[in-house]
Amino acid sequence: MKLLFEDSIPFGQVYFAELGDAQAYNWQTLQPQDLKDVDVLAVRSTTRVNSELLAQANALQCVFTATAGTNHIDKTLLQSKNIGWDSAAGCNAVSVAEYVLSALLRADGDGKISLAACKVGIVGAGHVGTALCRLLDALEIPYLLCDPPLQAAGDVRPMVGMEEILKCDVISLHVPFTRLGEYPTAAMIGAHELAALNRNQMLINACRGEVIDERALLERMARPDAPTLVLDVFDNEPEIDTAALQAAWLATPHIAGHSIEGKIRGTQIVYEKICHRFGIAPTRELASVLPDDHHVDFEPGSPGATRLEWAKLRELFFLVYDIQHDDRHFRQAMAKSNQFSALRKEYRIRRECSAFRLSVPGYTSEAIRAQLCGLGFHLTAK
Repeated sequence: MKLLFEDSIPFGQVYFAELGDAQAYNWQTLQPQDLKDVDVLAVRSTTRVNSELLAQANALQCVFTATAGTNHIDKTLLQSKNIGWDSAAGCNAVSVAEYVLSALLRADGDGKISLAACKVGIVGAGHVGTALCRLLDALEIPYLLCDPPLQAAGDVRPMVGMEEILKCDVISLHVPFTRLGEYPTAAMIGAHELAALNRNQMLINACRGEVIDERALLERMARPDAPTLVLDVFDNEPEIDTAALQAAWLATPHIAGHSIEGKIRGTQIVYEKICHRFGIAPTRELASVLPDDHHVDFEPGSPGATRLEWAKLRELFFLVYDIQHDDRHFRQAMAKSNQFSALRKEYRIRRECSAFRLSVPGYTSEAIRAQLCGLGFHLTAK
């Protein structure tokens, strides 16, 4: 097997070398002639798989993307050429969910919302929406789900319509970007939906910029009663309208899913799918390439406490990920020049809660232990 993979795929050489002749390419230099005699192409979202790229692909059997999103792949073209394709769907779900929780904790600490009396509306109940549900369940934060395609497919979880979602204190978007079909998501949040929101609500978009009508968003955010806005994604990336960046309370350069675990999980999933496709027994596991865990002494509160205090949770969670750090860095970089693509490609090392082992006092209640485990932390006794 001849396998060509994007050099931004973490540990690509480590994973793919055992599968055959595996060679890396730089996403900025890939040319159609590079695909001659290639059996498998593995990419990330920085490589657009289209008719121009595949013009000389004479042996290509399948294309895999080590990302959850697939908008960079012309799936109709691949099907017409009888070339298989697949993605690493769900690889970054935990990372995006933790991104949203960081935004919620920062908003609670800054008085934008009150997590003690808050309801979250989750639009999109797939991998990311479900991961966010687990975090909110651990913290006993109520939420509503809206996902018409999943509901129509028989998902048994309670679902509501957008009109109910728009009444929630927080609206968090986690849908794929689609223009066609029965449930298109392009500009699903338009002027009508934005007009229903007020200054006491919070809108988070960590899926695709195009699911919000950006022009309507900017008009709405110019009004004094505008909601609090958190954006990880923008229309027309990477050539974004910086007015959207300025309108957001917190903004980041499409990095919500960019944890180390999420990225390497994408490689692991693609590796396993290639193995399955070609009848190869996989031998490598995610744990073999992950960095060492962090060990933290954590005092969750006074003896007898049965739930984490929000201030304590913020203190702990911001050790894992503080969205404000990325917001500050993003604004500083964009003030000099458009560095959107570079900020994504050269993003810092960020871990998930599962990479942290907490030493907690023996008096820590079972309820608090359950909360911490529900957030993904590993616990050890002091």
